[in-house]
Amino acid sequence: MLTTKLLLYLLAVMVLISCESSNEEMINLVLDKRIKAFELKDPEIYSECIHEQYRTVSGKEIIDKKKLVSKFSDHLSIIEMVSFRESDRYIYINGNDARAMMLSSIEVKINNHSVKYKAKEVVNLSKSLGQWKITKESMLDLLSGTMTLIKN
Repeated sequence: MLTTKLLLYLLAVMVLISCESSNEEMINLVLDKRIKAFELKDPEIYSECIHEQYRTVSGKEIIDKKKLVSKFSDHLSIIEMVSFRESDRYIYINGNDARAMMLSSIEVKINNHSVKYKAKEVVNLSKSLGQWKITKESMLDLLSGTMTLIKN
């Protein structure tokens, strides 16, 4: 009887561990897809990564998914090229919510001027209907800063 309880306990632990692993893999796929969207400057791919209920405040403006994708398109329309080299990625999962912290080297090229810089990002995600989607991110602010650097 004790052996049966121990086996059931071990089985439950293994199932939980495998769920976390598969969640982490799914989150990594979303984050990789997001990077691909930036590098391809593709708003459709980017939009697929963003949660329908995305909401954040920027100054006095509330940014929803539609506005976010529009800002993505606007910022990347003047950029000739953007590329990422991610050195570290840490993912913390808590139920249906997750936070990813990433350290990246980013290269941006505008009007034949190239800027390389290191970026620290925090991306929040939520799982809904079995899919992980981004609910908050910091990347567009980083690209805005890059445009200011290149203009000076």
